[in-house]
Amino acid sequence: MPLLDVKNLSVFFKADSEKEDYIQAVKGISFSVEKGEVLGIVGESGSGKSVSALSVLGLLPYPRASHDQKSSVKFEGRELLHAGEAFLQKIRGNEISFIFQEPMSSLNPLHTIEKQISETLMLHRGMSAKDARKEAVRLLKLTGIKNAQQRLKSYPFELSGGQRQRVMIAMAVANNPKLLIADEPTTALDVTIQAQIIDLLLDLRKKLGMSIIFISHDLSVIRKIADKVCVMKDGKIVEQGSITDVFENPKSDYTKTLINSHLLLKNNDKKHPYSILDVKKMSVVYPIKKNFLGKVVEELKAVDEVSLSLMKGETLGIVGESGSGKTTLGLAAANLIRRDKGDVCYNFDENQSVSRINEKYIRKNIQIVFQDPYNSLNPRMNIEEIVGEGLDVHFPSLSVKEKKSRIVKVLKEVGLNSSILSKYPHEFSGGQRQRIAIARALVLEPEILVLDEPTSALDVTIQMQIVELLNKIQQDRNLSYIFISHDMNAIKAVSDRVAVMKDGKLVELKTATEIFNCPENDYTKKLIAAAL
Repeated sequence: MPLLDVKNLSVFFKADSEKEDYIQAVKGISFSVEKGEVLGIVGESGSGKSVSALSVLGLLPYPRASHDQKSSVKFEGRELLHAGEAFLQKIRGNEISFIFQEPMSSLNPLHTIEKQISETLMLHRGMSAKDARKEAVRLLKLTGIKNAQQRLKSYPFELSGGQRQRVMIAMAVANNPKLLIADEPTTALDVTIQAQIIDLLLDLRKKLGMSIIFISHDLSVIRKIADKVCVMKDGKIVEQGSITDVFENPKSDYTKTLINSHLLLKNNDKKHPYSILDVKKMSVVYPIKKNFLGKVVEELKAVDEVSLSLMKGETLGIVGESGSGKTTLGLAAANLIRRDKGDVCYNFDENQSVSRINEKYIRKNIQIVFQDPYNSLNPRMNIEEIVGEGLDVHFPSLSVKEKKSRIVKVLKEVGLNSSILSKYPHEFSGGQRQRIAIARALVLEPEILVLDEPTSALDVTIQMQIVELLNKIQQDRNLSYIFISHDMNAIKAVSDRVAVMKDGKLVELKTATEIFNCPENDYTKKLIAAAL
């Protein structure tokens, strides 16, 4: 008997529209998980993978969500799908645990780490507060958190993304579950932290003997951790089997597309005529502690005397882990945050090189595309207003007709049509929203785009589309890009040269070919190894 046996699982949601009675999100899928096995579930956003996992523990928004009579989810032979709430409460956290995708949303920001882990132990295992504290320290150490005793008093916002994910794992394994469901636990993490979390889960599997369902849209992650895999598309499992069979002999066209959606090294043989941006010994310092007189006694050097240049028509990739200073460097170069030291020369005109020019002129010629398009697009403005907002500032003499013409033209350039003008950001997918954000930047006809993690929150196939779009726009407009990312594959696909950042310092700067084929710095080698 398998540990978990899912048969003919279907999930329906009541539709908001009057035209449809329901929407079927999952369509009669079947899979099983054996004891001690890791099952990977992979697919794009909206494929139904998370909804299927939430169904196992009855965590869907019932009664809006429902299942048909054929659907069955059995855990150790016990039916869960149509079981009562009291029975499910005994299973949740004790025998089956869940790790959610975004730990910052899952952890209570008002409670310390100690309180949140101890609550689980006191509720499920009946421990005293003293014993729960000791066990919390042991769990934090087990998940690889340094200074575990001191970390108990920390709040979630005081921890890094990797540390927060480790706390979530500590809470999930607190009661020695038989099955751990991990929903996209590495998506927003740096490649080196991703590798650490995968190693941690495999180590815990070995020590605790538990099974794991690992959900992800990243095939490379699934390949590293899973024994077998289910590939989902549009609510169906289109292929399943062992990792070796699926990756080496894929049968489904969709699986083949996913496997082939890796980003290739950009052809960077093109010669660039002149430098459009020069950064000289730039430093950005943040005060982190002051004494009672207000004097700064401790500070953080986010950027430490970095010098680099950006050529006309070139893409400069800036890569590093979270906290390396890469985003701060990009924002300081765009004159969006204060520089404590150093000069920036803007050479938008080949024949003119100046360090102090009109602020409005800089804003127009350096535009930014942010990581999360959902948060960077105003939800109260429609697409026409969002894309055209900058035109009101920088091109106030344009007529209404001319303004609309520019908006429609730039939307077409990023692969969207004029029918979306009256729609709002929430009506679009992540990839479409990112195209809108790119259009908003391009409509001002800038010389430089600063792209801050523009693909990290997207599915692999959508990542490939956005990268191809950016490369085409660059070729058509002869734009210069500063492409900031922790994803080495994305950096590899867009960059002519790569700057590697660590702890605010520039540790290596070479052409993309040299960085990926002959890295010199140990940290660069570590980043590349973790991405493979």
